[in-house]
Amino acid sequence: MSFTFTEQPDAIVGANSPIIYQAYDSTNYTNAGYMYQFKVYVWSGTTTLPATPVVTINRLPDQYGGGRAWIDVHKIVGQYITSEFLVNATYKPNIGSGAKRVAVTCQGIWTAGSSSTITSSVSLATKGYSYTAEGFNAGLNKVVFTDKTALYLTTYTPTAYLWYDATIVTSIVVGSTTVTPNTVTSSDQAIQGIEVKQLFTIAGLYGTNANITFVKPGDDIVIPVIFDCQNKYGQQDVLFLNRYGVYDSYLFNGVSRMTYAITSEQYAQPIFKQANLAQSWTYGVQITTPYLTNSTEVMTVNTDWIPEADVAIVEQIFYSTNVLILNNSDVLSTRVIDTAFEYKKRTNEKLIQYTIQLEYNQPKINKIVR
Repeated sequence: MSFTFTEQPDAIVGANSPIIYQAYDSTNYTNAGYMYQFKVYVWSGTTTLPATPVVTINRLPDQYGGGRAWIDVHKIVGQYITSEFLVNATYKPNIGSGAKRVAVTCQGIWTAGSSSTITSSVSLATKGYSYTAEGFNAGLNKVVFTDKTALYLTTYTPTAYLWYDATIVTSIVVGSTTVTPNTVTSSDQAIQGIEVKQLFTIAGLYGTNANITFVKPGDDIVIPVIFDCQNKYGQQDVLFLNRYGVYDSYLFNGVSRMTYAITSEQYAQPIFKQANLAQSWTYGVQITTPYLTNSTEVMTVNTDWIPEADVAIVEQIFYSTNVLILNNSDVLSTRVIDTAFEYKKRTNEKLIQYTIQLEYNQPKINKIVR
């Protein structure tokens, strides 16, 4: 066939990284008026393509690329995916609008005719990303969407999540308790989560070290859950959008502290010294009026001693576009304000600890007055 199409894999792709499709019509691209017509489809539902694309892109053959043409649709796809799909403390959440189906069709069109249409495979896109070292067109081939080898909690942890491919996992087992995923009928249910605290409570094992087994055809996936003692200064638990586009959880079980920064403006009032004016000035009268312009709140958190396998998780917190601090039932949005990350290895660092500064995305004072 003279028309070839390089596409994204039939897998989960991250919309925060390039999603590239390349077309090449070796027979016809030199014809007069030739162009490649790409149609991009982004939708929720089954794997059946909708009748209408969200956008149509026409590209001329690249004279420096041997007559090929390519498009990157990740910004288009990202507009349709949200990160607000998590309702805190939900036992068995679906990813909802946090994932969308993506497909692209391509056809060669020229002055005197056209080629047949080629349709890509259907991918599922999330707010995740791929690493550059993995190259373009890299699928996130995971069944349980975390890079953790174990999940560390304390009995004071308010909530913790693990997410999985519900089209593959048939059940989740903890002790003698078995949980069945919600029925998958569309993209909204393709990725599902399990709240670990409620799962262990139902199993009668909360506070006890035990395994979570994700049952699937072939080899099951086993993730140990290990309960630590809370440090005497109090822990900080966070949820963060990880590289797979789901909310992973992490325990900062070290010393934490809060700092505040305030900026303000001052406006001077007129100074009246003459005795015959209605107002007279004395040293006890305020002549400048301060106005608060901004107030920031920064939480500095520390890990406990962590295994080397957890370093990759801490790195993803640095890259995350949404980090949430859990304060009992309150969920507060933050961002990492550190500008450097050191990838520590146990051979060099022995015992590994990390300190991260998280700035709250909302000001300390609710109303800013100017």
